[in-house]
Amino acid sequence: MPVQFMRFIDFWLGAPCCLLLTLWLRVARLFRRPRPRPERLRRVIFIQLAESGAFVAAQAAMRRLEERHPGAEPWVLTFGLGGQVLDALRFPRDRRIVIRTDGPWTFCRDTLDAIVRMRALSPDATVNLETFARFSTLLAALSGAPIRAGFFRFHDEGRYTGGLLTHRLVYSPHLHAAQTYAALVESLAEEPGPEPAAKVAVPLEDLDLPRVPSDPALRARVEEMLRSLCPGWEPSWRLVLLNVNASDMAPNRRWPEANYLELAARLAEPPDVLVGFIGAPGERAAVERLLRGLPHPRVHNLAGRTGLPDLMELFHAADLLVTNDSGPAHLAGAAEIDVIVLFGPETPKIFRPLGPRVRAVSLELACSPCISAYNQKRSPCRDNRCMKGISVESVLGMAQVALGRRP
Repeated sequence: MPVQFMRFIDFWLGAPCCLLLTLWLRVARLFRRPRPRPERLRRVIFIQLAESGAFVAAQAAMRRLEERHPGAEPWVLTFGLGGQVLDALRFPRDRRIVIRTDGPWTFCRDTLDAIVRMRALSPDATVNLETFARFSTLLAALSGAPIRAGFFRFHDEGRYTGGLLTHRLVYSPHLHAAQTYAALVESLAEEPGPEPAAKVAVPLEDLDLPRVPSDPALRARVEEMLRSLCPGWEPSWRLVLLNVNASDMAPNRRWPEANYLELAARLAEPPDVLVGFIGAPGERAAVERLLRGLPHPRVHNLAGRTGLPDLMELFHAADLLVTNDSGPAHLAGAAEIDVIVLFGPETPKIFRPLGPRVRAVSLELACSPCISAYNQKRSPCRDNRCMKGISVESVLGMAQVALGRRP
Protein backbone atom coordinates (compact mmCIF):
# COMPACT_ATOMS: atom_id res chain seq x y z
CA MET A 1 0.00 0.00 0.00
CA PRO A 2 1.51 3.39 -0.97
CA VAL A 3 3.07 5.26 1.92
CA GLN A 4 1.45 8.59 1.01
CA PHE A 5 -1.98 6.97 0.94
CA MET A 6 -1.39 5.51 4.41
CA ARG A 7 -0.38 8.95 5.68
CA PHE A 8 -3.47 10.47 4.08
CA ILE A 9 -5.75 7.94 5.78
CA ASP A 10 -3.97 8.34 9.11
CA PHE A 11 -4.52 12.10 9.01
CA TRP A 12 -8.08 12.38 7.70
CA LEU A 13 -9.57 9.27 9.33
CA GLY A 14 -7.15 8.59 12.18
CA ALA A 15 -7.72 11.77 14.16
CA PRO A 16 -11.56 11.71 14.14
CA CYS A 17 -11.56 7.97 14.87
CA CYS A 18 -9.31 8.53 17.88
CA LEU A 19 -11.65 11.25 19.12
CA LEU A 20 -14.81 9.18 18.61
CA LEU A 21 -13.34 6.07 20.24
CA THR A 22 -12.12 8.16 23.18
CA LEU A 23 -15.63 9.55 23.71
CA TRP A 24 -17.17 6.08 23.32
CA LEU A 25 -14.89 4.56 25.96
CA ARG A 26 -15.62 7.38 28.38
CA VAL A 27 -19.37 6.97 27.95
CA ALA A 28 -19.08 3.19 28.22
CA ARG A 29 -17.31 3.54 31.59
CA LEU A 30 -20.44 5.24 32.94
CA PHE A 31 -22.51 2.10 32.36
CA ARG A 32 -20.06 -0.73 32.93
CA ARG A 33 -16.98 -1.34 34.96
CA PRO A 34 -13.78 -1.46 32.92
CA ARG A 35 -11.75 -4.63 32.93
CA PRO A 36 -9.67 -4.61 36.13
CA ARG A 37 -5.90 -4.38 36.08
CA PRO A 38 -4.48 -7.93 36.17
CA GLU A 39 -2.44 -9.06 39.15
CA ARG A 40 0.20 -10.40 36.79
CA LEU A 41 0.76 -10.09 33.08
CA ARG A 42 0.10 -13.15 30.92
CA ARG A 43 -0.10 -11.84 27.35
CA VAL A 44 1.37 -8.57 26.10
CA ILE A 45 0.95 -7.50 22.46
CA PHE A 46 3.75 -5.42 20.96
CA ILE A 47 2.45 -3.32 18.06
CA GLN A 48 4.93 -2.35 15.35
CA LEU A 49 3.50 -1.86 11.88
CA ALA A 50 5.47 0.21 9.37
CA GLU A 51 9.10 0.23 10.55
CA SER A 52 9.68 -3.51 10.55
CA GLY A 53 13.42 -3.13 11.13
CA ALA A 54 12.56 -1.74 14.56
CA PHE A 55 11.72 -5.29 15.68
CA VAL A 56 15.44 -5.91 16.06
CA ALA A 57 15.77 -3.09 18.58
CA ALA A 58 12.50 -4.21 20.20
CA GLN A 59 13.93 -7.64 21.01
CA ALA A 60 15.63 -6.16 24.08
CA ALA A 61 12.26 -4.81 25.27
CA MET A 62 10.63 -8.22 24.84
CA ARG A 63 13.37 -9.85 26.87
CA ARG A 64 12.95 -7.20 29.54
CA LEU A 65 9.25 -8.05 29.68
CA GLU A 66 10.10 -11.68 30.42
CA GLU A 67 12.56 -10.59 33.12
CA ARG A 68 10.25 -8.09 34.83
CA HIS A 69 7.11 -10.20 34.48
CA PRO A 70 8.00 -13.91 34.62
CA GLY A 71 5.57 -16.02 32.64
CA ALA A 72 4.39 -13.15 30.42
CA GLU A 73 4.13 -14.04 26.73
CA PRO A 74 5.15 -11.37 24.21
CA TRP A 75 2.91 -11.31 21.14
CA VAL A 76 3.34 -9.15 18.04
CA LEU A 77 0.91 -7.29 15.78
CA THR A 78 2.52 -6.17 12.54
CA PHE A 79 2.18 -5.73 8.78
CA GLY A 80 3.24 -8.41 6.30
CA LEU A 81 6.89 -7.34 5.98
CA GLY A 82 7.19 -7.35 9.75
CA GLY A 83 6.18 -11.01 9.72
CA GLN A 84 9.12 -11.76 7.43
CA VAL A 85 11.49 -9.89 9.76
CA LEU A 86 10.16 -11.98 12.64
CA ASP A 87 10.94 -15.10 10.60
CA ALA A 88 14.55 -13.94 10.33
CA LEU A 89 14.65 -13.27 14.09
CA ARG A 90 13.04 -16.69 14.72
CA PHE A 91 10.17 -15.24 16.69
CA PRO A 92 7.44 -17.90 17.23
CA ARG A 93 4.85 -17.91 14.44
CA ASP A 94 2.05 -18.87 16.82
CA ARG A 95 2.44 -15.56 18.67
CA ARG A 96 2.01 -13.23 15.71
CA ILE A 97 -0.93 -11.35 14.28
CA VAL A 98 -0.20 -10.12 10.75
CA ILE A 99 -2.13 -7.55 8.71
CA ARG A 100 -1.44 -7.78 4.99
CA THR A 101 -1.21 -4.56 3.00
CA ASP A 102 -1.57 -6.03 -0.50
CA GLY A 103 -4.68 -3.98 -1.23
CA PRO A 104 -7.44 -2.00 0.52
CA TRP A 105 -9.88 -4.93 0.82
CA THR A 106 -7.25 -7.32 2.13
CA PHE A 107 -6.04 -4.64 4.52
CA CYS A 108 -9.55 -3.96 5.89
CA ARG A 109 -10.36 -7.65 6.23
CA ASP A 110 -7.10 -8.44 8.00
CA THR A 111 -7.55 -5.45 10.30
CA LEU A 112 -10.98 -6.71 11.41
CA ASP A 113 -9.58 -10.21 11.83
CA ALA A 114 -6.73 -8.81 13.92
CA ILE A 115 -9.14 -7.01 16.25
CA VAL A 116 -11.27 -10.14 16.66
CA ARG A 117 -8.23 -12.27 17.36
CA MET A 118 -6.81 -9.81 19.90
CA ARG A 119 -10.08 -9.68 21.78
CA ALA A 120 -10.22 -13.47 21.80
CA LEU A 121 -6.70 -13.56 23.27
CA SER A 122 -7.81 -11.18 26.04
CA PRO A 123 -4.38 -9.52 26.38
CA ASP A 124 -3.40 -7.91 29.65
CA ALA A 125 -1.42 -5.12 27.99
CA THR A 126 -0.37 -3.63 24.69
CA VAL A 127 2.95 -1.91 24.02
CA ASN A 128 2.69 0.51 21.10
CA LEU A 129 6.17 0.81 19.55
CA GLU A 130 4.84 3.19 16.89
CA THR A 131 5.45 6.81 17.86
CA PHE A 132 2.29 8.97 17.73
CA ALA A 133 0.70 6.65 15.14
CA ARG A 134 -3.08 6.81 15.24
CA PHE A 135 -3.81 3.47 13.58
CA SER A 136 -1.73 1.46 16.04
CA THR A 137 -3.22 3.42 18.96
CA LEU A 138 -6.74 2.58 17.74
CA LEU A 139 -5.83 -1.10 17.45
CA ALA A 140 -4.43 -1.07 20.98
CA ALA A 141 -7.66 0.41 22.34
CA LEU A 142 -9.82 -2.05 20.38
CA SER A 143 -7.81 -5.01 21.69
CA GLY A 144 -9.62 -4.79 25.02
CA ALA A 145 -6.35 -4.73 26.99
CA PRO A 146 -6.73 -2.87 30.32
CA ILE A 147 -3.12 -1.62 30.13
CA ARG A 148 -2.10 0.30 27.01
CA ALA A 149 1.38 1.85 26.97
CA GLY A 150 2.54 4.28 24.31
CA PHE A 151 4.05 7.67 23.59
CA PHE A 152 1.76 10.65 24.20
CA ARG A 153 2.07 14.21 22.93
CA PHE A 154 1.21 15.97 26.23
CA HIS A 155 1.87 19.63 25.22
CA ASP A 156 1.50 19.25 21.48
CA GLU A 157 4.96 17.88 20.70
CA GLY A 158 3.38 15.07 18.68
CA ARG A 159 0.23 14.15 16.76
CA TYR A 160 -3.21 13.85 18.34
CA THR A 161 -4.09 10.26 19.31
CA GLY A 162 -7.00 10.87 21.67
CA GLY A 163 -7.16 9.60 25.23
CA LEU A 164 -6.76 5.93 24.39
CA LEU A 165 -3.54 5.19 26.30
CA THR A 166 -3.53 4.23 29.97
CA HIS A 167 0.25 4.52 30.39
CA ARG A 168 1.51 7.60 28.60
CA LEU A 169 5.20 8.23 28.07
CA VAL A 170 7.15 11.25 26.90
CA TYR A 171 8.97 10.43 23.68
CA SER A 172 12.62 11.40 24.00
CA PRO A 173 14.55 12.14 20.79
CA HIS A 174 17.76 11.89 22.84
CA LEU A 175 17.56 8.14 23.53
CA HIS A 176 18.22 5.21 21.27
CA ALA A 177 15.06 3.49 20.02
CA ALA A 178 15.91 0.36 22.03
CA GLN A 179 15.90 2.45 25.21
CA THR A 180 12.52 4.02 24.45
CA TYR A 181 11.03 0.58 23.77
CA ALA A 182 12.43 -0.73 27.05
CA ALA A 183 10.94 2.28 28.86
CA LEU A 184 7.49 1.30 27.54
CA VAL A 185 7.91 -2.11 29.16
CA GLU A 186 9.07 -0.52 32.42
CA SER A 187 5.84 1.50 32.54
CA LEU A 188 3.65 -1.64 32.61
CA ALA A 189 4.38 -2.17 36.31
CA GLU A 190 3.15 1.32 37.22
CA GLU A 191 -0.30 2.57 38.06
CA PRO A 192 -1.93 4.77 35.40
CA GLY A 193 -2.08 8.48 36.08
CA PRO A 194 -1.80 11.97 34.58
CA GLU A 195 1.99 12.14 35.04
CA PRO A 196 4.33 10.80 32.34
CA ALA A 197 5.17 7.17 33.04
CA ALA A 198 8.53 5.38 33.23
CA LYS A 199 10.53 7.94 35.18
CA VAL A 200 13.44 5.52 35.30
CA ALA A 201 16.87 5.23 33.71
CA VAL A 202 17.25 2.67 30.93
CA PRO A 203 20.99 2.56 30.11
CA LEU A 204 21.76 1.18 26.68
CA GLU A 205 24.56 -0.96 28.07
CA ASP A 206 22.06 -2.77 30.31
CA LEU A 207 19.94 -3.95 27.39
CA ASP A 208 20.24 -7.51 26.11
CA LEU A 209 21.17 -6.99 22.46
CA PRO A 210 19.59 -9.38 19.93
CA ARG A 211 21.73 -12.10 18.40
CA VAL A 212 20.61 -14.68 15.84
CA PRO A 213 23.00 -17.66 15.58
CA SER A 214 24.09 -19.17 12.28
CA ASP A 215 22.08 -22.13 10.96
CA PRO A 216 24.08 -24.89 9.19
CA ALA A 217 21.19 -25.88 6.90
CA LEU A 218 20.64 -22.28 5.80
CA ARG A 219 24.38 -21.79 5.38
CA ALA A 220 24.56 -24.70 2.93
CA ARG A 221 21.70 -23.22 0.92
CA VAL A 222 23.32 -19.78 0.82
CA GLU A 223 26.68 -21.19 -0.26
CA GLU A 224 25.05 -23.17 -3.05
CA MET A 225 23.40 -19.98 -4.31
CA LEU A 226 26.73 -18.15 -4.33
CA ARG A 227 28.42 -20.98 -6.25
CA SER A 228 25.67 -20.95 -8.85
CA LEU A 229 26.11 -17.21 -9.39
CA CYS A 230 29.89 -17.15 -9.38
CA PRO A 231 31.52 -20.43 -10.51
CA GLY A 232 34.76 -20.87 -8.66
CA TRP A 233 33.57 -19.07 -5.55
CA GLU A 234 34.89 -20.55 -2.31
CA PRO A 235 33.92 -19.85 1.31
CA SER A 236 37.49 -18.64 1.86
CA TRP A 237 36.76 -15.64 -0.37
CA ARG A 238 35.73 -12.35 1.18
CA LEU A 239 32.07 -11.53 0.61
CA VAL A 240 30.86 -7.92 0.60
CA LEU A 241 27.17 -7.02 0.48
CA LEU A 242 25.81 -3.66 -0.65
CA ASN A 243 22.28 -2.34 -0.10
CA VAL A 244 21.33 0.60 -2.31
CA ASN A 245 17.70 0.56 -1.19
CA ALA A 246 15.69 2.30 1.51
CA SER A 247 11.98 2.17 2.19
CA ASP A 248 9.58 4.44 0.31
CA MET A 249 8.76 6.06 3.64
CA ALA A 250 11.98 8.09 3.47
CA PRO A 251 13.65 7.75 0.04
CA ASN A 252 16.11 10.56 0.78
CA ARG A 253 18.00 8.09 2.98
CA ARG A 254 19.63 6.66 -0.16
CA TRP A 255 23.30 7.16 -0.96
CA PRO A 256 23.73 7.91 -4.69
CA GLU A 257 23.65 4.77 -6.82
CA ALA A 258 26.73 5.92 -8.75
CA ASN A 259 28.62 5.87 -5.47
CA TYR A 260 27.60 2.27 -4.84
CA LEU A 261 28.76 1.30 -8.34
CA GLU A 262 32.14 2.93 -7.82
CA LEU A 263 32.48 1.35 -4.39
CA ALA A 264 31.60 -2.09 -5.79
CA ALA A 265 34.19 -1.76 -8.58
CA ARG A 266 36.90 -0.75 -6.13
CA LEU A 267 36.06 -3.51 -3.65
CA ALA A 268 35.97 -6.18 -6.36
CA GLU A 269 39.53 -5.46 -7.54
CA PRO A 270 41.16 -8.25 -5.46
CA PRO A 271 40.55 -11.67 -7.08
CA ASP A 272 39.21 -13.23 -3.87
CA VAL A 273 36.39 -10.73 -3.25
CA LEU A 274 32.77 -11.30 -4.28
CA VAL A 275 30.40 -8.30 -4.16
CA GLY A 276 26.63 -8.85 -3.98
CA PHE A 277 23.84 -6.25 -4.16
CA ILE A 278 20.98 -7.31 -1.90
CA GLY A 279 17.33 -6.29 -1.92
CA ALA A 280 13.72 -7.46 -1.81
CA PRO A 281 12.10 -9.27 -4.77
CA GLY A 282 10.43 -6.02 -5.83
CA GLU A 283 13.83 -4.33 -5.98
CA ARG A 284 15.50 -6.95 -8.17
CA ALA A 285 14.72 -5.25 -11.51
CA ALA A 286 16.03 -1.88 -10.28
CA VAL A 287 19.27 -3.47 -9.09
CA GLU A 288 19.58 -5.30 -12.42
CA ARG A 289 19.31 -2.00 -14.30
CA LEU A 290 21.88 -0.44 -12.00
CA LEU A 291 24.41 -3.22 -12.55
CA ARG A 292 24.28 -2.79 -16.32
CA GLY A 293 26.66 0.05 -15.64
CA LEU A 294 29.13 -2.34 -13.99
CA PRO A 295 29.58 -5.61 -15.88
CA HIS A 296 31.96 -7.54 -13.63
CA PRO A 297 32.34 -11.30 -13.10
CA ARG A 298 32.47 -10.90 -9.31
CA VAL A 299 29.71 -8.31 -8.84
CA HIS A 300 26.25 -9.89 -8.75
CA ASN A 301 22.60 -9.08 -8.15
CA LEU A 302 21.38 -10.99 -5.09
CA ALA A 303 18.15 -8.97 -4.72
CA GLY A 304 15.12 -11.23 -4.42
CA ARG A 305 17.16 -14.42 -4.30
CA THR A 306 16.76 -14.91 -0.58
CA GLY A 307 13.93 -14.73 1.91
CA LEU A 308 14.73 -12.90 5.13
CA PRO A 309 15.84 -16.03 7.05
CA ASP A 310 18.28 -16.81 4.22
CA LEU A 311 19.34 -13.16 4.14
CA MET A 312 20.19 -13.37 7.83
CA GLU A 313 22.37 -16.40 7.07
CA LEU A 314 23.92 -14.52 4.14
CA PHE A 315 24.96 -11.88 6.67
CA HIS A 316 26.67 -14.58 8.73
CA ALA A 317 28.48 -15.82 5.61
CA ALA A 318 29.59 -12.33 4.55
CA ASP A 319 32.41 -10.19 5.88
CA LEU A 320 30.91 -6.74 5.37
CA LEU A 321 27.64 -4.96 4.63
CA VAL A 322 27.54 -1.36 3.40
CA THR A 323 24.00 -0.03 3.52
CA ASN A 324 21.70 2.93 3.76
CA ASP A 325 19.78 3.34 7.02
CA SER A 326 17.14 0.65 6.46
CA GLY A 327 15.79 -2.69 7.67
CA PRO A 328 18.73 -4.84 6.46
CA ALA A 329 21.11 -2.71 8.54
CA HIS A 330 19.26 -3.64 11.72
CA LEU A 331 19.04 -7.33 10.81
CA ALA A 332 22.76 -7.46 10.05
CA GLY A 333 23.48 -6.02 13.49
CA ALA A 334 22.18 -9.29 14.96
CA ALA A 335 24.61 -11.39 12.87
CA GLU A 336 28.36 -11.92 12.83
CA ILE A 337 29.30 -9.32 10.21
CA ASP A 338 30.90 -5.89 10.02
CA VAL A 339 28.30 -3.26 9.09
CA ILE A 340 28.78 0.27 7.75
CA VAL A 341 25.52 2.25 7.87
CA LEU A 342 25.21 5.56 6.04
CA PHE A 343 23.01 8.12 7.82
CA GLY A 344 21.77 11.45 6.55
CA PRO A 345 18.16 12.55 7.14
CA GLU A 346 18.01 10.52 10.36
CA THR A 347 20.39 10.37 13.27
CA PRO A 348 22.41 7.34 14.36
CA LYS A 349 21.95 8.48 17.95
CA ILE A 350 18.41 7.06 17.78
CA PHE A 351 18.42 4.52 14.98
CA ARG A 352 21.95 3.10 14.84
CA PRO A 353 21.74 -0.69 14.55
CA LEU A 354 22.91 -2.32 17.74
CA GLY A 355 25.93 -4.55 17.59
CA PRO A 356 29.65 -4.49 18.41
CA ARG A 357 30.65 -4.52 14.73
CA VAL A 358 28.44 -1.68 13.50
CA ARG A 359 29.98 1.57 12.24
CA ALA A 360 27.62 4.50 11.68
CA VAL A 361 28.59 7.27 9.24
CA SER A 362 26.99 10.71 9.42
CA LEU A 363 28.14 14.15 8.25
CA GLU A 364 25.98 15.74 11.00
CA LEU A 365 24.98 18.70 8.86
CA ALA A 366 23.15 21.56 10.53
CA CYS A 367 19.90 20.49 8.82
CA SER A 368 20.12 16.87 10.00
CA PRO A 369 18.11 15.07 11.15
CA CYS A 370 15.20 16.45 9.15
CA ILE A 371 12.89 13.44 9.53
CA SER A 372 11.68 12.22 12.86
CA ALA A 373 8.78 10.79 14.78
CA TYR A 374 7.30 14.29 14.93
CA ASN A 375 6.83 14.74 11.15
CA GLN A 376 5.89 11.20 10.05
CA LYS A 377 9.34 11.00 8.46
CA ARG A 378 8.39 13.54 5.82
CA SER A 379 11.12 15.95 4.80
CA PRO A 380 10.86 19.04 2.56
CA CYS A 381 14.41 18.30 1.31
CA ARG A 382 14.88 17.20 -2.30
CA ASP A 383 18.65 17.62 -2.32
CA ASN A 384 20.00 15.20 0.29
CA ARG A 385 23.51 16.59 0.58
CA CYS A 386 23.77 14.79 3.91
CA MET A 387 24.03 11.58 1.84
CA LYS A 388 25.67 12.94 -1.32
CA GLY A 389 28.47 14.43 0.76
CA ILE A 390 29.59 11.04 2.09
CA SER A 391 32.52 10.27 -0.21
CA VAL A 392 33.28 6.93 -1.80
CA GLU A 393 36.87 7.21 -0.60
CA SER A 394 35.82 7.53 3.05
CA VAL A 395 33.49 4.52 2.86
CA LEU A 396 36.09 2.52 0.92
CA GLY A 397 38.67 3.24 3.58
CA MET A 398 36.38 1.97 6.35
CA ALA A 399 35.48 -1.08 4.27
CA GLN A 400 39.12 -1.95 3.68
CA VAL A 401 39.85 -1.67 7.38
CA ALA A 402 36.95 -4.03 8.16
CA LEU A 403 38.03 -6.53 5.50
CA GLY A 404 41.62 -6.31 6.69
CA ARG A 405 40.57 -7.58 10.11
CA ARG A 406 39.62 -10.95 8.65
CA PRO A 407 42.26 -13.57 9.49
